[in-house]
Amino acid sequence: MTDPQTPVPLPPIGILRRLVCILYESMLLLAVLMLAALGITLLTGITEESPLFPLFTLLILCVAFLYFGGFWTRGGVSLAMQTWRIQLVGRRGQTVTWMHAMRRFLTALLQWVVILAGIQAWRTGLWPVALGVLAVVGGGLIWSWRHPQKLMLHDLLSDTRLVRLPDHKKKGV
Repeated sequence: MTDPQTPVPLPPIGILRRLVCILYESMLLLAVLMLAALGITLLTGITEESPLFPLFTLLILCVAFLYFGGFWTRGGVSLAMQTWRIQLVGRRGQTVTWMHAMRRFLTALLQWVVILAGIQAWRTGLWPVALGVLAVVGGGLIWSWRHPQKLMLHDLLSDTRLVRLPDHKKKGV
């Protein structure tokens, strides 16, 4: 018999649910970043030719970090994650801190930079580089798929994990 006070461990999420959530989250983040960029450009008149444009890029990255970090440190659930019943928790189930969020964000950002570099290599005819990136990304996805907790590199390096929340629909009504 189980103790009613002992919480049932939440199962890890699969790769397909993770990827669909990333797609939805990307659309929401794009809207936030577009509004931030519009506000900044209207206030400052900054353009790509401006010497301060790298600062603008850094500011947009800070907005993206605050978007994710704010959700992750306050319940571990963004709007997209809530829709797909996913929660970010620390590796041992604890609340995510800003340091966890920073490590997760920077690692995930670096992974996206590698993917975009691979796409650019493919577009410019650097096939060996593109195939190398494809092999690394594919290997990472296969490794995550086979991992018992479905962890990816940014989960490991940030000491966090994604878990599947129980269905919120009432049963037997």
